[in-house]
Amino acid sequence: MKNSFKKSLVLFSIALMGFTAVNCTESKKDDSLLLAALLFSNQGVAGSDLCDGVGVPTPTQILEGTISSAVTVSGSALLRGTVNVTNGGSITVLPKSVIYGERGSSLFVYEGGTLSAIGTAAQPICFTSAATVGTRAPGDWGGIVIVGNSAIKANTAPNDTEGTSPRSYPGTLNGIANLKYVVIEFVGNEVAPGNELNGLSSYTVTQDSNYDYVQIHRPLDDGFEWWGGNVNGSHLLVSGGMDDDFDVDEGFTGTLNHIISVKYPESCGGTKSSDPHGFEMDGTEGGAVIAGPSNPTVTNFTTIGQSYTGGVGMRIRERHTGNFSKGLVYGYVTNNFQCDANTNPTSWTNVKGQSGKGATIDGACTNMVNNTEITALPITTLGNIETCGTGATKPDFTTTFGDGSLGGGSVAEGKWWDGWAVFRSK
Repeated sequence: MKNSFKKSLVLFSIALMGFTAVNCTESKKDDSLLLAALLFSNQGVAGSDLCDGVGVPTPTQILEGTISSAVTVSGSALLRGTVNVTNGGSITVLPKSVIYGERGSSLFVYEGGTLSAIGTAAQPICFTSAATVGTRAPGDWGGIVIVGNSAIKANTAPNDTEGTSPRSYPGTLNGIANLKYVVIEFVGNEVAPGNELNGLSSYTVTQDSNYDYVQIHRPLDDGFEWWGGNVNGSHLLVSGGMDDDFDVDEGFTGTLNHIISVKYPESCGGTKSSDPHGFEMDGTEGGAVIAGPSNPTVTNFTTIGQSYTGGVGMRIRERHTGNFSKGLVYGYVTNNFQCDANTNPTSWTNVKGQSGKGATIDGACTNMVNNTEITALPITTLGNIETCGTGATKPDFTTTFGDGSLGGGSVAEGKWWDGWAVFRSK
């Protein structure tokens, strides 16, 4: 042990000397990078361990201010403040890279900016907190905001994003993000009372963008939220969120397929909202009667609650329509479903809820059927989610209800979350 420690100390000293030499002109500015070096430089790197809090590399690059040229991240980087990718700028994140967000940091992509983060199941990309492993928490940093130029929206109010430096939407030029095998975690810091950023915020984002195999882990506010636009998403996972997992607003019309959300026990920490739903599906701003309310297609989905007070599996309101099929809703204390006035899903097929929980369905929701057939957890196991992510047993979302053809853990689709997603709480 003593020899190993001395060897490690020597390796760390060499790494730190090299790192300090590279950054000597910005020594005062880069204290947080040096702290990250102290925390992480002596750990190995292997596969999905990058996003598991084991083996994260030393940040060697700072992303800050406005980025209007091509930037590539290979290995690791640190987000500082509000980072704006715009005016033809781009960030390309290579597989197995980690981007750390300082407290108060966020990443905005708009007006001709592009974010490309394409990982693999064996080498996912991780956007995480710069706090020490084991102390990270929901709300440590902001999250990722994409602003597109789609005309598909339904909003009568001023169109400004959330965040410390709000941006108007839709944009004149398109902001584009293509994400695959990406984990975004410990996000959602409050920038003003009632104004928290989300894991991945999409404002009028077009189908030039695409989200596939993306996990939002332990967000303080919503996991995914869409304001208008029609960007598609598949293989989306939200784990341990403190507010809504999937939130639709202002005329969103994209297709969401194979999506899962799961709450964590309150003992795992974080401050939950007063109404932490699995799905919050809004149609127009304040329910205004204007053209183009939200009308997404959502299929093969599973949402598992933890009996949070005020939580509903799926709340649909404000003239939201939409097509929902092959869904499982379980574990919410108030209701499986809540459908408010002036709302009417155009299609509601094979969506099953927990027995004894029921629904609150306004008379307008003529196509929404209150199915309450599920009598036990409809997936294989919650695994270590029940112990806040400690222990070796990972969750298995494979559907066990019925013939296995329903829900985000469909047998036909396979265990698409396996191997790259993360489940610890800190």
